[in-house]
Amino acid sequence: MGIPAGQGVDASGVPPQGDQATAVISGQITAVGPTEPFAFRGPMNIAIYADINTSLTTTAGSTAATVASATGLAAGAAINSKNVPPGTTIGALAGTAATLAIPPITIPGTTDGVTANLQIPASIGGPLMATLVGAAVTGPNIPSGTTVSAVIQETVAPTDLSPGTPGIIQLSNKPTAMTPFQNQPQWFTFARTGNAITVTGADANATFTGAGVEWVGSVQLERSFDGGSTWIVANIGGSGALAQYSAGTPVSLTFGEPEKQVLYRLNCTAYTSGTINFRFSQTGSVNETLSIPLIY
Repeated sequence: MGIPAGQGVDASGVPPQGDQATAVISGQITAVGPTEPFAFRGPMNIAIYADINTSLTTTAGSTAATVASATGLAAGAAINSKNVPPGTTIGALAGTAATLAIPPITIPGTTDGVTANLQIPASIGGPLMATLVGAAVTGPNIPSGTTVSAVIQETVAPTDLSPGTPGIIQLSNKPTAMTPFQNQPQWFTFARTGNAITVTGADANATFTGAGVEWVGSVQLERSFDGGSTWIVANIGGSGALAQYSAGTPVSLTFGEPEKQVLYRLNCTAYTSGTINFRFSQTGSVNETLSIPLIY
């Protein structure tokens, strides 16, 4: 059973959608002052980073895009936008004109060794199929230089009443052998092209992160051993260096806490500009401390 956290202390915050942790506290710092305390024991993660929000305009079928403002952006910045696949970055930037760099994707499939077809399980499904056209393919028995020529059959996702329908894509070269092991799917990697961009239009809520995306201010990591009455700035490594961050570049680290009910927080001691995002987290059975609401 979990250890109850003290009043005013978080310990089991619900993670954002897509976040795999079981205990999370996250938010934004936009002024001098401390964050909410969080109780930990065992291994944990902490992240501090800035982001830039500017409109991203894309064209379906193309890696060419534009941003409303390129201030603070550079090649390599990661993009979080409904207009692009997860993991997409800025490959090149000239003024406000950006070239998108789309990450490869690895998915399971089967080949029959007779046709140039690759079958994709129904569970993968949906709009993904069309985004693979033109992608370079690597995997078991796939000849060098093979690409996806066309979508022959779209997947239909399984439901409670149906197993769904697998998708079929046509390759530019016939695989040299069929999938072994009783048609057990194998893994194939697709280096996608501009076809992975399926939206034409602007996303005003696009955000960008990266080493060059900075905030201006100073934040320090602190912990308390007495329930939050006394706060001590943490150290980094064994040199005695304080866990103070003022350059504004991203901080992402993992460390451990051996004692029960030790509290952690961030304290912003100076703030000039930018959005300072933060996240503390633990996962699974190591999340020993729980926030338990009072019942009156």
